[in-house]
Amino acid sequence: MKILPVLACTLLAHIALADNFTDRVAAGRAASSTAEGSKFDDSIIPMLGKAGQACDPPGMVLPAAELGTIDLVGDITPAGKLINVAVVPQTPVAECFVKQFLKNSFDPPPRPGGANYPILVQLTVSN
Repeated sequence: MKILPVLACTLLAHIALADNFTDRVAAGRAASSTAEGSKFDDSIIPMLGKAGQACDPPGMVLPAAELGTIDLVGDITPAGKLINVAVVPQTPVAECFVKQFLKNSFDPPPRPGGANYPILVQLTVSN
């Protein structure tokens, strides 16, 4: 199995609380080109790799139902904690990734006023 970050991580100032997952994904995509988002993305990429390694033991072959794109959304607090995490689809690989990713402490997001940063992580899972 291979877990590849398609859009490693994107950030967006919280204009309003997103009511649903689709809104949170769209908001993250819209922010992917910001300078702050790009710099913060770079700090998260090694964490994505560690999570992927933990969920990708050597020689593992996944059933077809586990393959495809995983979208993870969440918020990073000013203290560097990931909260409000949701993932679609909810497969064993996706849940493994969430559990591993939650173990991290993140750099404080570059957000004036101490607000949370919403993130989007998109992964492609393949054999």
